[in-house]
Amino acid sequence: MNMSQRRARGAPRVAVMVGAAAIALFSQGDASAQSKEELDKARALFREGLALSAANNCAGALVKFKAVAAVKMTPQVAFNIAECEEKLGKLLSALGNYRLAASAAAGDKKAADVAVAATPRIAAIEERLPKLTIARGKGAEAAVIELDGTELGATQVGTEMPVDPGPHYIVAKLGNREIWKDSINVPERDKKTVEVVVKDEPAKSDGPNDEDTPPPPPPPPPPPSSGPSIPGIVLTGIGVAGIGAGLALFFGPRQSTIDDLDALCGGDTSCPPSAKETADRGRLFTGIAEAAVGVGAASLITGVILLATSGSKKTSSPAQSASAETRRGARFIGAAPGANLGGVSLVGRF
Repeated sequence: MNMSQRRARGAPRVAVMVGAAAIALFSQGDASAQSKEELDKARALFREGLALSAANNCAGALVKFKAVAAVKMTPQVAFNIAECEEKLGKLLSALGNYRLAASAAAGDKKAADVAVAATPRIAAIEERLPKLTIARGKGAEAAVIELDGTELGATQVGTEMPVDPGPHYIVAKLGNREIWKDSINVPERDKKTVEVVVKDEPAKSDGPNDEDTPPPPPPPPPPPSSGPSIPGIVLTGIGVAGIGAGLALFFGPRQSTIDDLDALCGGDTSCPPSAKETADRGRLFTGIAEAAVGVGAASLITGVILLATSGSKKTSSPAQSASAETRRGARFIGAAPGANLGGVSLVGRF
């Protein structure tokens, strides 16, 4: 039978021995800081923990022993906690509690059996513990590195660390952003090294993402093609027609009427009553001719202006242009008896 088998067979006996010593210790009067009720409850919890441990229910026993430690930590309690953690694979915690039990039992005759039992357990766990080294690689010089959710200190990065056997999760962060992550399984007694290397990637600002930025507004539509002004063409046509009508249709009858008056009045301003109808007809033709020529001239001038300024950014309305041209000299001539056009006046006394 080898040493490890002897240890395995002797483990239950050691636990019972240490448990009995702990119960005896709780029964003594050196726990003056706790009340009798608290100590009675702690002894009951400790017995329950021993029963669960003997039944190989280490998880349940660990809960009981930790509750006892909250009332009073003794070398025996620490030893039993360590033993449960060892069976659950929590070798790091078990190693710490075995060391705590051995240290508390040193020089204490009442806990001598704890020191004897803890020493070989410490040596065995130290041999079983795997070692993990996490090193910084390219791009991770300023990263925060976490192992199983716990941030590593500066002295831990790049240094061999004992870890529990099994899977582990490693994350590197810049601020709150993960830049690298990996998982690794480390068996008992193994040694592994993980290098954190971050590939180059475009820098990301803390501002809104490009996807959140609204697209720029569409460019304004191109200005309409500058062609001839339709109102200008219409007004120009109206102006030409008005002037032509005034000259062609009304100056002929007007001139004929003037000739008739000259014949009736003999070139004088006194005319017979029979010439009144002819004079009235001449005044009517004169007024119509003046109105037609005036409207035609105004329309023609406005149309020419619109055609000349078509396509410009600011175009005056036909009414504004006509008003401006009228102010510059084009004006309507009212039809009235005695109107003068071309130096000829239709006046007379009857």
